[in-house]
Amino acid sequence: MQNNELPKASYCRSTAKPRQRSFHHGNLRQGLIDAALAAPEIEGLSLRQLAASLGVTAAAAYRHFESREGLLFEVARIGFNRLRQRFASAFDIKAPPSDFEEARLRLSRLAQAYLQFADDEPALWRLIFGAQAEAYRQTIDSEGDPDSYEYLPAALLGLYLKGVIPTQPSERDALFAWGAVHGAATLRSGRVPGALISIPELANEVAERVIRAMKHE
Repeated sequence: MQNNELPKASYCRSTAKPRQRSFHHGNLRQGLIDAALAAPEIEGLSLRQLAASLGVTAAAAYRHFESREGLLFEVARIGFNRLRQRFASAFDIKAPPSDFEEARLRLSRLAQAYLQFADDEPALWRLIFGAQAEAYRQTIDSEGDPDSYEYLPAALLGLYLKGVIPTQPSERDALFAWGAVHGAATLRSGRVPGALISIPELANEVAERVIRAMKHE
C-alpha cells in the first residue's frame, strides 16, 4: 500500500495555487497598457485576459479601468500620439516647403511614415483605424501641437503653394490622397504581392500618383 501513496512534496506542488504578481501602486495600470500594446490583436482584448496574463485578479484591473472600453480608449490615445510623432519627423508642419522638390518630398515622406507605422505596429494601427475609429479620434491629445490629421492637408497645401498642383486642394482631394495611402497600407497588411515592395518605393509611387491625379494628368 505504501508504494501507491504519492510523495508528500509532489502532492503539495500539484495543489499549490499559482502565485500572483505584486504591483506597486500605479504600476498595474501601466502594466495593463503595456500588455495591451504588446498583444497581437488589441480590439478583442478583455481586462480579464490582461489581468490573467499579468497574474493579478480581474478585480485589481477594474480598479484602474472601469471597463474594457476605458482601456482601449487609452491605448488608442497612445496610438494617435505615436503616429503624430512619426508624421512630425517627416516634415515641420509649421514651416512651408522650401521649394518645388521639397513640397513633393513631403507627401512621400508622410506616406512612408504612415506605411512604416502600419508595418511596425499593426495591431495598434488596426485599432485606431478600425470599426471604432470615429470614437477613438476623440482621444487625440496633441498637447497644443498639430494632431495627426493635420499633416496630410498641410502637405497637399504645400504642393499648391509651390506650384506642383494647379488648384488649392479641397477636402475631397485630401480624402482621395488619404484613401490612396491607407489603401496601400491595407493591401500591404493583407500581404498582397504588389504592395510588398520596399516602403520607400511604395510611398514614393503612391505620392507621385496622387500628385499626377491632382494635376489632372
